[in-house]
Amino acid sequence: MSEGTDLLKLVTNRVAAYLTTPAEEKEKPSKPRVPWTTQWFGMVPMGMQIWWDDKRGKTDKPQAPGS
Repeated sequence: MSEGTDLLKLVTNRVAAYLTTPAEEKEKPSKPRVPWTTQWFGMVPMGMQIWWDDKRGKTDKPQAPGS
């Protein structure tokens, strides 16, 4: 029965902390999400995408200054 009371205390403490926290503090800016392909495979998918777009001529290449 000890586990049940410990769990109840934990949940009660978290709810009480949430309710007593001011709204300004709750509204923290969230981190931008990392795409799952980058998270799992690193920069390889992005590099392949850039390579593929360049191969197909899909991207606009930046113009050199003065040209």
